[in-house]
Amino acid sequence: MHYRITKVHHESGNREKLVEVLESKKKTLNSFDGLISVRLIGVSDTVAFAISEYESEEKLKSVESKFQEFMVGMIQLMSEPPEVHNGDVFWEYEN
Repeated sequence: MHYRITKVHHESGNREKLVEVLESKKKTLNSFDGLISVRLIGVSDTVAFAISEYESEEKLKSVESKFQEFMVGMIQLMSEPPEVHNGDVFWEYEN
């Protein structure tokens, strides 16, 4: 598995607007070949982490241009540029 972890800074109170935009873009997400899941985790009133799971790094790279287009609608809701990191799983625990 390969993950994209994006730290999103937003204005307090914009969480619902972020969800609205994300809900409206589900069809676009469905077109991302190799995308397994996306989770948005709020860690404060103004910071969230998006964790996107892909089948492989190659699959993530193949949808990079779609990801850039996807982010265009999100930028207006962010108070800072997103911080994006990618990586492979090297350990896992499931109960």
